[in-house]
Amino acid sequence: MDIRTVIETASQQIGTMAGLKIDRVVGCSRSDQGWVLECEILERPAIPNAMDVLGLYEFEIDVKGSLLQFHRKSSRHRGDVIPDI
Repeated sequence: MDIRTVIETASQQIGTMAGLKIDRVVGCSRSDQGWVLECEILERPAIPNAMDVLGLYEFEIDVKGSLLQFHRKSSRHRGDVIPDI
């Protein structure tokens, strides 16, 4: 399964299983069990949109594209500056 297929399949499953919609994918890598996706999820829309609350989630996907687990790592406002590490 290529990265594009993993992201598309995961997006569908994440929406169905967890009720979350991916705003953007910020990372994707292979793991021993399949794939690990790091995605920002729009948790609370706001006006102006710079005040939207985005959650950073990590999703584990198996080699067949099934969602194994996910957890929220952090949250931020869309307009926040993220320091380089």
